[in-house]
Amino acid sequence: MPELIVMEKIDGSPVAWRCSDCRLKFSVRGKLTAQERYRQVTEEFEVHMKECRKAGEPARDMAFAAGVPLPE
Repeated sequence: MPELIVMEKIDGSPVAWRCSDCRLKFSVRGKLTAQERYRQVTEEFEVHMKECRKAGEPARDMAFAAGVPLPE
């Protein structure tokens, strides 16, 4: 299952991720709360997964890497 893997943190909050399958980078910057960043990157990753399925790659569910805590 493809996962989002944290690549960069600022002040302890993730701001950049990559896809565990294709290594595509996802970056969410600006003055956003942790919840807003989480929502935005999740939406972008879902779009990425749908595009991968359309391109004929195997359909798999998305997930966040196990070591990444979800925002409260």
